[in-house]
Amino acid sequence: MADAKKLVKFGASGFEYGVVDDTELVATTRKVPGLSSIKMDLKNELKTIAADDGPYVILSGGITEATESIEIYDVDSQMKQDLYGIRVVSGVEIYPKNLTPSDVATIFRTKLSNGKFVWVAMLKGKFSLPSMDQKTVDGTPDPAADSIEGSFVPRGDEENGNVVLIGREDNPGFDFDQFHKWAFPKTDEEAKIPDADTKVAVQQ
Repeated sequence: MADAKKLVKFGASGFEYGVVDDTELVATTRKVPGLSSIKMDLKNELKTIAADDGPYVILSGGITEATESIEIYDVDSQMKQDLYGIRVVSGVEIYPKNLTPSDVATIFRTKLSNGKFVWVAMLKGKFSLPSMDQKTVDGTPDPAADSIEGSFVPRGDEENGNVVLIGREDNPGFDFDQFHKWAFPKTDEEAKIPDADTKVAVQQ
């Protein structure tokens, strides 16, 4: 077993989203500039069962919660139409009381200290409406980013569907085009991910 290399991740860029339709496919995607920060949080619920006067077995409930928090300098009207289904009339965004967010898939990337990227795809979730925190300008402008948070569920089978994909460019065989198709499949064929597991040796 090879020794692990000393690596760190930094930065956030390459944000892209697509609306997931009723057949769980993604017809088109849109890249959005201005990503300030992004945080993915996965929770795996574990329960320890006691027996024989001590811990006996640990049961896993799988991924019980998946969220993505995004700060982006401008969530524009097009993004709001895609994420929330709002209407834009004569340049004005209309927010109905019974607004229902659309299901979306997202990807972003962060960089490793070896110069390669790690790509993260969240496959099916809904985002809360953007918050806005602005203040008067006194001297040099200090803009604040819009903030949105999404909650994600499995795409595909509710019991065995996938929630997140993480593609590392330092893994042999990584192909971004294939990763992109799995994140944003246009056809049922593109949505299929092989069942076979592959052992990987990290590139040196």
